[in-house]
Amino acid sequence: MKSRWILAGIFGLAGLSAAGMTFLTWSVPDTGRWMFAAFAALFVVLAWTAARPPKPAEPPTTRFVPAWFFDGAILVTAILILVVIASCIFGRK
Repeated sequence: MKSRWILAGIFGLAGLSAAGMTFLTWSVPDTGRWMFAAFAALFVVLAWTAARPPKPAEPPTTRFVPAWFFDGAILVTAILILVVIASCIFGRK
């Protein structure tokens, strides 16, 4: 709980620093202000994401997949790989 707010504070401070640099470079004819503005937006979004309370996890749904389906898929794949290798080796004349 406390670490979430520490992380949000760090991101918020980085966002404020980038926003301050954006403000300082706004009067100078330089293209770096857009980079600082993008970093400020990124850090503000990260701070907002870190400050949100986590959602409760949903219980995982388990699906039954029969073992013969996997065995058949592996067998078909192995046979196809062997056919491709054999056609490459014996197909050249």
